[in-house]
Amino acid sequence: MSFSTFTRLSARRIALVATRTRVLPQVMRKTTSFAPIIRTFTSSTLRSNQQRQAVSEILKSELKLETESSITPEEAETPALFQNFLDKYGFEIVTTPGKNDAHIFKKTEAGETVSVFFDVAQVANLPYDDAMTEDVTTEKNNLEEEDFDSIADNFANVNVVVSKDVDGTSVAFDLLMNLQEGSFYVDSVTPFATKDAALNESAEAELSRELSYHGPPFSNLDEELQETLEIYLSSRGINEELSSFISAYSEFKENKEYIQWLENMKSFFN
Repeated sequence: MSFSTFTRLSARRIALVATRTRVLPQVMRKTTSFAPIIRTFTSSTLRSNQQRQAVSEILKSELKLETESSITPEEAETPALFQNFLDKYGFEIVTTPGKNDAHIFKKTEAGETVSVFFDVAQVANLPYDDAMTEDVTTEKNNLEEEDFDSIADNFANVNVVVSKDVDGTSVAFDLLMNLQEGSFYVDSVTPFATKDAALNESAEAELSRELSYHGPPFSNLDEELQETLEIYLSSRGINEELSSFISAYSEFKENKEYIQWLENMKSFFN
């Protein structure tokens, strides 16, 4: 089985902002003559144009390199590797151009809609550390809360929301994906009265979800309940193949976004 459990992670990142102030002494001198440095508008303009051109040339070179090593135009939308997974499990991709967020969903025979959300930039930049993976696999039951701070960057956040089509009631599963293991660790399970409460992307709705009670740490639940919830998720397509898809699709989409970013930058500096 591709699921494991452990207590909820503490806050993983603290953004540090360093501000440097440089104080320049002011010196007053008496001089008998003063020769000002004169910059002509023409020379300043030429220098500015040269600097912009230098950036433009580097951007063009990088863009050429990326497009030449990219996939063929025929595969630009949905490469065959992705399509095989989508066809097998019935998922569809919701296109999100210009965003880090990725979203796939599917309908089940049980009258449910399963939505999966992940951050492609976070997944694409996930470090690969065999030693850390082995440590987590063999010692995860003995880890203390502070120990998770050192391994947090080896996991990617994946959010799965299952909604009943008949009345909209939903359950959100906050998961952590370990790419090396192809496994998902259940962090929390949260029920919602409506689909909108679970999926609305407004700042107010997100704050409300953040403040909601997410239940006890998953590993503190009855073991039978843990196992049945993991089996339930697996039956909805949350498995090792999904982990592989998320990894491959994140690399693909992140590269597409990077190429578009280069295009936009080149357009500005031309």
